[in-house]
Amino acid sequence: MNKETITSALSNVTYPGFTKDIVTFGFVKNIEISEEGVAIRIEITSSAPEVAAQITDEAQKELQKAGISNATIQIDAPQMPRESSSHGKNIAPQVRNFIMVSSGKGGVGKSTSAVNLAIALAMQGKKVGLLDADIYGPNVPRMLGLEGVKPQIEGNKVLPLKAYGIEMMSMGSLTDEGQSLIWRGAMVMKVI
Repeated sequence: MNKETITSALSNVTYPGFTKDIVTFGFVKNIEISEEGVAIRIEITSSAPEVAAQITDEAQKELQKAGISNATIQIDAPQMPRESSSHGKNIAPQVRNFIMVSSGKGGVGKSTSAVNLAIALAMQGKKVGLLDADIYGPNVPRMLGLEGVKPQIEGNKVLPLKAYGIEMMSMGSLTDEGQSLIWRGAMVMKVI
């Protein structure tokens, strides 16, 4: 048993999702042979645990085919990225259901659909809140007849406006008619 035999066996282990093997990619970083056995360190680029598991399983099989049964394989993978946004976390635990109306194209009736859906749910006796996340062209206040009406502020909270049994919050209620916003990036995300 030598490093060439081990490297040859590992060259039969294909990196998941690719046609190249882990040796060709240069992922095999260290091979140590001792009386206790073989210790192999493989450094991969994926943080997915299933990729590491698949490489470990296939490497063990290929090494066993080559007559090496006492191999220890250490997979070094990048850390899974931490969730830095509120994605996956319920930021409003008191709200049971969320319905999002969106489109990648403008002018297709997103606000109209959202307002009609909200009114229909309110007419069925549901408690409905509508957040108009259109920062640059908010139309919901106009559709609900709340154009020019400013929300009340209690402490550090802005209270939603009410119409047709719906509680509504929109950038259109916070800015004056015709006033343009020059907000970008992080500022916009904090508002929503």
